[in-house]
Amino acid sequence: MQLDLFSDNRRTIRLNDAGELLRSLRLDEALAIYAELLADAPEDPELLVLQELARSWRDRLAVFSAAPTGTGRLHEIWLVLAPKTPAPLAIALRGLLIEELLKLPSPELIFTPPRFHLGTILMSAGKLAEAERWFAKALQGGIDKRGRFHAWRGDVLTLAGDTARAREAYCAAFLEGPREVDMESLCNPAIHDLLFSLESECDETDETDLAAWLPVWGWLQGEFGLRLNEIAEGPTTFRDALEEAGSTGISTLQHQWFNCLRYAEYLRTATREGRELLWVRRRMRELSEFMFSRYMAKVRVLEESLNVSAPLPSAAGSGR
Repeated sequence: MQLDLFSDNRRTIRLNDAGELLRSLRLDEALAIYAELLADAPEDPELLVLQELARSWRDRLAVFSAAPTGTGRLHEIWLVLAPKTPAPLAIALRGLLIEELLKLPSPELIFTPPRFHLGTILMSAGKLAEAERWFAKALQGGIDKRGRFHAWRGDVLTLAGDTARAREAYCAAFLEGPREVDMESLCNPAIHDLLFSLESECDETDETDLAAWLPVWGWLQGEFGLRLNEIAEGPTTFRDALEEAGSTGISTLQHQWFNCLRYAEYLRTATREGRELLWVRRRMRELSEFMFSRYMAKVRVLEESLNVSAPLPSAAGSGR
């Protein structure tokens, strides 16, 4: 007896046909296929769920199409786009959101917490290069919650395999808005490891401020770098800024420490200016004894690796 492949695989074939219709938002046609299949299996739970989802989205999109598009209406679609939405339909709906957002003025500045932004939709659609560009545009355009957007940019770059630029983005996130970063959703496991190691070793820092220390801790652990070229363009101005920040409290303790670290490493590696280095290291020690001790331990290793015969001064025992 010859097998009828279409008959034997009819359900699978027709479900695939319906999936293609969902991908192009031809929901009435998809519903017709579900009705056809349910005629033979009226109690099929998978078919019943698919039919209900397709029907609800057909009705919702009909209402959506009948009124002017706005950020609020697009956000409503995003909120209803749950994980249980069939993959072909989810792809089509994300495409619709991207298309409609791009029609609005300054789409890079449209953001509804916690995650509704053109960049996050593009990221969920797997369009990483486009997502990174829109996150960068948002930051250039003066978006609020800069820590969150830097972190998202770091996530996109991590997923794209651009680890060097991802590290810069994560470092910027913790410098500009550490409390805005959703640590649980970060894509880079190295950042989670950084925070865990800091929690394990540091017993004198308020837990609510630990994320703000990650730019410093990340450098100490070899994960983050320092932009020393910016200091080379104006070291006197940089020192003036450090003194102003310390006297007026215009920046956080962690941000001050990070900038002191940058200045100290510039002096240590570029100018070998002992007196100035002594001044900034004294400031670092006053701001955080814990971080200073870890810093000096790393510097000793770095100096030994370079076979430096005359070690530079530390702040220890220099008076305060």
